[in-house]
Amino acid sequence: MGIKEEKATVRAKISAFRIPPEERIMASVAVCSRLHARIEWGSAGTVLLYAPFSDELNVLLLMSSGKRFCFPRYQADRGYHAAYASSPEALVPGNFGVAEPPVDAVEIPACEVDFVVVPGVAFGMDCHRLGRGRGFYDRWLTELAGQKIGVGFDHQLIESVPCEEHDVQLDGVATPSRWVEPD
Repeated sequence: MGIKEEKATVRAKISAFRIPPEERIMASVAVCSRLHARIEWGSAGTVLLYAPFSDELNVLLLMSSGKRFCFPRYQADRGYHAAYASSPEALVPGNFGVAEPPVDAVEIPACEVDFVVVPGVAFGMDCHRLGRGRGFYDRWLTELAGQKIGVGFDHQLIESVPCEEHDVQLDGVATPSRWVEPD
């Protein structure tokens, strides 16, 4: 089995797991609390979040913490870049079915992002991430200056995920019950 097939197998296995809405809320609160406790969070001025799908942790709870928040915005001719959003209500339907800041939102330079909250389908104990399969996000993560922290449910943290050269190793992974960092 090749690496693409291995990734597809892990994605299918993890995606089959369903979290009830009430557990998703509790898990989201736990992960956001875990992030708040980090020294790196306290010193961050600009934080990149993501607009969650219904099967992802709700990291929008972090927006009550007084930081400057930005979100990924995708443009076909330039890929991902960060743009400011004052609230979840400021986000609009975007590419790939993901809510993102509108086209006229202020762009935030990659060098100004201090802390990046990273979604994923699965995370390895070595802090490698398995995304949804297009590779756009991993390529963009290499441009961002801030600490990159993956967030997921406990079942999304597995021993290892299949990796390719472009796959980014994160600085840490937070789940409701754990914090892991690469060795």
